[in-house]
Amino acid sequence: MPARFPLRLLACLLLVAPVIPATADDAPPPDPAKLVEDLRDEADRLRDEADAAYQTAEAACYKRFLVNNCIDDAKSERLTVVRRARALETEAHQIDLAERNRVATEAAKKTAEHGAKPHPDVTGPSADTATPRLRPDNNTSAPRKPAARQSANKKPRAKSRAEAARRAEAARRDRERYDARIRELEEKKARDEDGR
Repeated sequence: MPARFPLRLLACLLLVAPVIPATADDAPPPDPAKLVEDLRDEADRLRDEADAAYQTAEAACYKRFLVNNCIDDAKSERLTVVRRARALETEAHQIDLAERNRVATEAAKKTAEHGAKPHPDVTGPSADTATPRLRPDNNTSAPRKPAARQSANKKPRAKSRAEAARRAEAARRDRERYDARIRELEEKKARDEDGR
């Protein structure tokens, strides 16, 4: 009797095999653009839900005795959901970047296969002469700007550079404060979990 059991099992599997749906290998590959859009939509949905839940929890916290602890807990819960949303956005960005790289590689491969040569005016020296041709947009007959105009144009650039540097420094300080606050919350959470 034990010898018949494997035969029966094999027969059942052979009868059921045509009913089993196609595997993932047979399915067409998912559209990367659709996948990226879905991931970003899901991240937006998570953020919206996290914000709504935080606002509801914060309003409820003011009815409790330990208001600040309740608000801190609500913030940490919101932060965990926002981190999941960020992970989804990162994944969407990586998929988008990989798809763009794939398209660029295919385009470069097609260009190499077809033996397309760049236009000589764009690349510099032509094949038949030793002197380079000028690009059509490179017009040497146009008058140059007067020195007073050039220096006047440089001053706003210096201001914009200083403004950009100031903004970058402010952004760096904001990020440091944000990271410090996140570390504090994580340490507090770890202390609370150890104390329970």
